[in-house]
Amino acid sequence: MTGLLAGAAAGLDAVRLPPALLAASRRYLTRHPWQTWLSVIGIALGVAVVIAVDLANESARRGFRLSVEQVAGPATHQIQAAAGGIADRTYAELRVEQGLELATPVIEAPMRLGERSLTLLGLDLIAAAPMRPALFAGAAAQASGEANAELAAALLTLLAEPDTLLLSAADAEAVGAAPGDEISIEIGNSTRRMRVAAVLPDQGGAGQGLGGLAVADIATAQEVTGSIGAVERIDLILTDAEAERVAAALPTGLRLTTTAQRTNALAQMTRAFHTNLTAMSLLAMLVGGFIVYNTMTFAVLQRRPLLGTLRMQGVTRSQLFALILVEALVLAAIGAVLGVLTGIAVGAGLVQLVTRTINDVYFQLNVRSLHLDWLSLTKGVGLGIGVTLLAGLGPALEAARSQPRDVVRRTLVEQRGQRLLPWLAAGGVLVIALGVALIPLSGRSMTWGFVALFLVIVGASLCMPLVVRALAGLTTPLFGQLFGSVGRLAARGITASITRSGLAVAALAVAVAATVGVGIMIGSFRVSVSDWLEHTLTSDIYIATDESGGSNSMASLPPGLAERLLALPGVEAVSQGRSRRVETRDGQMRVLALTSSAGRPRGFRFRGETADNVWQRWEAGELALVSQPYAYRQDVGVGERLALFTARGWRSFEIGAVFQDYGSDSGTVILPKALYTQLWDDPGTASMGIVLSEDADAEAVEARVEAIAAALTPPAAVQTNRGIRELSLEIFDRTFTITEVLRLLAIGVAFVGILSALMALELERAKDYAVLRATGMTRGQLRLLILLQTSLMGVAAGLLAIPLGVAMGDLLIQVINLRSFGWTMPMRLTPDTLVSGVLLAWVAAMLAGIYPALRAARATPAQALREE
Repeated sequence: MTGLLAGAAAGLDAVRLPPALLAASRRYLTRHPWQTWLSVIGIALGVAVVIAVDLANESARRGFRLSVEQVAGPATHQIQAAAGGIADRTYAELRVEQGLELATPVIEAPMRLGERSLTLLGLDLIAAAPMRPALFAGAAAQASGEANAELAAALLTLLAEPDTLLLSAADAEAVGAAPGDEISIEIGNSTRRMRVAAVLPDQGGAGQGLGGLAVADIATAQEVTGSIGAVERIDLILTDAEAERVAAALPTGLRLTTTAQRTNALAQMTRAFHTNLTAMSLLAMLVGGFIVYNTMTFAVLQRRPLLGTLRMQGVTRSQLFALILVEALVLAAIGAVLGVLTGIAVGAGLVQLVTRTINDVYFQLNVRSLHLDWLSLTKGVGLGIGVTLLAGLGPALEAARSQPRDVVRRTLVEQRGQRLLPWLAAGGVLVIALGVALIPLSGRSMTWGFVALFLVIVGASLCMPLVVRALAGLTTPLFGQLFGSVGRLAARGITASITRSGLAVAALAVAVAATVGVGIMIGSFRVSVSDWLEHTLTSDIYIATDESGGSNSMASLPPGLAERLLALPGVEAVSQGRSRRVETRDGQMRVLALTSSAGRPRGFRFRGETADNVWQRWEAGELALVSQPYAYRQDVGVGERLALFTARGWRSFEIGAVFQDYGSDSGTVILPKALYTQLWDDPGTASMGIVLSEDADAEAVEARVEAIAAALTPPAAVQTNRGIRELSLEIFDRTFTITEVLRLLAIGVAFVGILSALMALELERAKDYAVLRATGMTRGQLRLLILLQTSLMGVAAGLLAIPLGVAMGDLLIQVINLRSFGWTMPMRLTPDTLVSGVLLAWVAAMLAGIYPALRAARATPAQALREE
């Protein structure tokens, strides 16, 4: 042990940096503020993107957890019905017969209060009191004696008076409501006036309070949601033994589940979405790593004489190695601090985009503010520092490996870099091969799919400097013919400084390739969704009621409406549909029941083989049709069986076909409506599709349908085929807004990278430029030389980004999208996507080259030559 400690102490002494060495490092960094701060900005942007996405994701997850905790409270189990709701008498019988002391009926339904989305929570306030003591007791504890009396009176009001509710202080303030005020709420397609019985003060502590909830007595909630005599579910607090006894005693059609099962099922729906955002943020950090490597390499190259002198004066290799890493660590620390501040600011905007996407695609979620999670901040800072130190490792080893006489020699490091390019490219090819091989070996893992994608990106990046050198060599004669000696010097300058210019091009190419790849994926996805909507929406006009309430409050269109619509002039056929979420052995999925006056439903595209006589057997109730996402996630196919929980208990269905579907990534099963009605005791219809004859006056029929729908109670919504498609694509575009933002941030990081590289080249070649100016080159020609170099680097980045972007797009579609959501689609390449990638790279490079060109042209040749 003593020997080990002595060895460790000797090692620390060996790398201890003399004050003079640290002072030299400090002087260098302060004398080159542009290089220093560009590197810091690159690190900061990378850290900021990672932290912003992680904070937005964590805020959404936390908002979801708090919503579930607020609604479910401390309940450990829930009793749910397969169809409709649970009758009041069933609840009363279970409570008495099973001796359920900690049980309360619940109705939960989304509602709108002004511009605010809330959840109406109906409770049996007397039964809920022992289960949720913190719900009102916490508010009472924060209130004064007089306010306590008002709260007690408000609870009595909720029990005694209809159309009354409680709001949290934050929600009441947001809509300008006070106790006693009448407010107008929207539930589904109906509007109702209610009175605010009381406003509860917000409570301290995470997860407490009523934020996002409107609490009402269970009887009031039944009236508001139109579910008189039934409740949505029963919340219970049970031990394991009690749970077994209650589950065994439940009548057919009722099911006991744990609260955690429901929470996990909902959380699973957004897992792939959060993972995709995290992967996009890591791409920005990867590009930031290129910037750090470029900066530190330049720092070593520019200080060759100084480092050589220090080596001859006794500075050890380990001290030089430590010096470069300390400099990288200082840059990383400053960049991380700035990245945290920027990430918090960006995250506040991203959380709204994340929440909107979840609301559009999955379920209602209220996230009022950004939650500062220390783990997210620590991960971002740690990742930034780790990537920076890793990027600085190569330059540090280069400085430490050199002999004193070698470090003084001007071109040695560049020559070594030139010799390493083929080996670097060979390593890149191996990394790409590893990534491609990982795809089939990783099964259906989304995480390993992203690892394979990143290996392909990193491997391609390693190959790029060699390709850039070859491209610069090939274009030298062309540039010479077009621009004379200035053009030849521009192309040769890129080749001569390939260790910096090649990395700058690689960083820009990766960022642009991400833009191209994600653009290809989004474009292919959008066209596929548009084609799917056009094929699936076979009716001309649709009429529907709201199905967004609780499971027991599904509104229905009135009986006989289909016959009235079919009797209208110009109407050829009317289809009817009903959908609900049902339980399977593997979680929830959506069941859609269909029937049509014209025979079998239309608009289905089957993937792969189907069962014999699929439609005849489907109509007979022998087969079920399942969506591609469900078939992929559960790894089932035609001929296998699917179990659904119905009002008659568990029922098994043979899968007759797998159909294409982009409507739900959790899965959809199609059943004939007659069978659905029988198994779920639900004869209602929620939507109807109206097919017009060829000679029908579409506008006249639509006007008549709208008049009929407006006269219904509650009124139903009417949409044309075209209107539904436009709305669906609008939601699609909103969904990918956050992806567009992350793409722009990655381009911003790459822009900083190429600006940093160009500033490094301008500083390093100041003496060369001075010689050119002294031998007759004008300022305009020098500016042209630098801008030509920049232009060639931008075009090279754009050209390299195209094959990498296409490969990324293919992997995103065939691997990531499939494993994340279960969707397949053909890849569609459009010329504008590819051309825009090249233009984006060229414009970014040209903008980055303007300042270095102006700066070099303004420099005084005599001063640079005097230093030489």
